[in-house]
Amino acid sequence: MNKIHIFKVVIFLLGLIMVPGLVHAQYSYEYVGGTARVSLLVGSLPPDNDSNAAKLQIDVFGGGWGSNNTGVTTYYVGNRGGLIIHQVTNGNATSSFTIKAYSNPNGNTDIYIINTQDWPAFSVKSCKLGNGGQSQLQTITSQTPTGTDITPAILPVLITDANGNVAINTNDTKGYKFAVNGSAVATSVTVKLNNVWPDYVFKPSYQLPSLSEVKTYIDQNQHLPEIPSEQEIAKDGQNLGEMNKLLLKKVEELTLYLIEKDRKEKELEGRLQTLEQQLKSNGR
Repeated sequence: MNKIHIFKVVIFLLGLIMVPGLVHAQYSYEYVGGTARVSLLVGSLPPDNDSNAAKLQIDVFGGGWGSNNTGVTTYYVGNRGGLIIHQVTNGNATSSFTIKAYSNPNGNTDIYIINTQDWPAFSVKSCKLGNGGQSQLQTITSQTPTGTDITPAILPVLITDANGNVAINTNDTKGYKFAVNGSAVATSVTVKLNNVWPDYVFKPSYQLPSLSEVKTYIDQNQHLPEIPSEQEIAKDGQNLGEMNKLLLKKVEELTLYLIEKDRKEKELEGRLQTLEQQLKSNGR
C-alpha cells in the first residue's frame, strides 16, 4: 500500500471521528415514537403543467417499534400529466405508515408520510429531482397536513415481504409465492409437480370407468369427472400443472376407449367376413 493511499484512508477515518452524524446521513429523518401519531412533510411538487420536471423519491425504512420491521418502502411521486404515486416494497416492511398528497393554497402539492399505528419506529429519506437540475435531499418536518387531500390510487409496482413472497401490481399474494395482477409472458415455463404423473392409466390394474358411467356423471354435473367445474375455476383460478395432469389423464383414458372401440370394430368386421364366406359357400 503506497503512502498516498494510506493518507486517504487516514483522512477518511478522521472524517468519521470528527463528524459523528456522517454514518446516519443516508436518512433525513428518524422517528421513534409512542402513542402519538406523526405527519411528516417530505416534499412539495409544483402544479401539473408541461414545465414541471420535479419528482420525488421517498424511502421509508422500518415500521413498528414492537416488531422486527427491516424492510424498505420506496414511493415514486410525479405530477406531470396527473399526480401519480408508485410503490416498491422490499423485505419486511410494514403497513404502519402511509403516503398522502395535499393540494395547498399556492397550487403546489405537498407530500406527507403519516404513521397510522401507535409506537412507530422508522427512518425517512426524501430526494427531489427539481426543475433546472436541482436534485437534493429534502428537509423533512413534522407538521399537520393542510389543504385538500388529493391522494391518488397508489400503484404497487413491486412488493416483497419477509416470507419471500413477491407481488406485482398488487399488495395481496393470496397465499402464493408469486402473484401478478395482470398478464404475463415468458419464452418458457416449467412446472414441477410433486404428485404422480397419470401414466398409471395404462397399467393393467387401472379400473377404466365405463362410458355409461362417464355419461351419467356428465348428465348430473355438466363437466368431466375430476375436472374442476366452471364455478370452481371462477372462484379459485386454475392450477396449470394440475390441470395439465388431469387433461393428460383424460387423453389417456380416451386413448383406451378408442383402442377398445377399434378392437370391437375389428372383431365385428371379422364376424361379418365369416358370415359372408358362409353365405357364399351356401350359394346365396
